[in-house]
Amino acid sequence: MNRNLHLSCALASAVLLAAAPALAYSVCPDERASPPETEPTSFGVTNHSAADIYLYWLDLEGQRRFQATIYAGGYHSQQTYVGHVWVATTVYEDCLATFVGELDHAEYDVF
Repeated sequence: MNRNLHLSCALASAVLLAAAPALAYSVCPDERASPPETEPTSFGVTNHSAADIYLYWLDLEGQRRFQATIYAGGYHSQQTYVGHVWVATTVYEDCLATFVGELDHAEYDVF
């Protein structure tokens, strides 16, 4: 009986996992893999919206890597490298903006 209970739980878990929706989010324009490290640089983001936003770095394979929450009305300064790609999203992962590390420090506004 105990063996059947474990098997039933395993089958139920497999069915639930198979039925779960895939993670979906909107891809930002210019969302692509960051190039290998180059010159260090930085940028700042001011969140002018009434909602929190998430900041992600796109790694060398183009995968989003969470870096920061920028609270409504807040500011965030980020160290990066020239050419590295960043995206700002809503808390629901919808694209708001794309940033690319520039040679000189840059400031961005998100509304």
